Amino acid sequence: MEHDSNPDRLSKIVTDWDGIRDVHRDELGGQEIADARNRILMRYASCVRKYILGATKNPDVAEDLSQEFALRFVRGDYKRADPSKGRFRDYLKMSVRNLVTDYFRKKSPAELTSTAADRIEDETFDDLEVEFRQNWRKLLLTRTWNALEEFQGDRKNSAFTVLRHRAENPKASSTELAASLSAILGQKLTSVTVRQKIHRARQKFAELLKAEVRLSMNTADEDEILEELAELGLRKYL
Repeated sequence: MEHDSNPDRLSKIVTDWDGIRDVHRDELGGQEIADARNRILMRYASCVRKYILGATKNPDVAEDLSQEFALRFVRGDYKRADPSKGRFRDYLKMSVRNLVTDYFRKKSPAELTSTAADRIEDETFDDLEVEFRQNWRKLLLTRTWNALEEFQGDRKNSAFTVLRHRAENPKASSTELAASLSAILGQKLTSVTVRQKIHRARQKFAELLKAEVRLSMNTADEDEILEELAELGLRKYL
């Protein structure tokens, strides 16, 4: 099983719909709106910049466009986002893409024709779409590993420890794992016991992974969740 402890891309985003709504609720006081706005910007800003940097390959431009994104967010350009109309993650990605597209079209008009701009945009975003999916996949796995570790806590179930050790030693036999895990956990384990523990840990991992996908998609529809898992190459973890 894969483990990535620090994904930092636009694809890292899981929508905070309450926060999105709060940013644009007129009945909230000024400080409440400011707090909601700051919470959302804190969550998205670095991811937006990474995505823009990947598209423009220019740190200065990425910084400028990130500031432009923040300005548009503050003035309410994204208040049309609605959980019933799709994931905010996708809506936001398109908004950032439009920012970068505008940058390409305005860049050196005398040297860059509209056709050339289209070509650059298509090539750039095709690559970024692949990276987006890969990073989102890594994010879901990372969140799931973290959730499994939190689930284990100080309990004796040792689900995270067992499954992580199995992932780090994919070629080890059950007997070898029993010996090494006995030392790690401070308890005598047999190969049969280890296999049982791994099986239960995988079941819990699958449960937590589905929960992460459900949250990221803002849906409880089982078919949609399974489709997302399949698209991201994560069905094998079920």
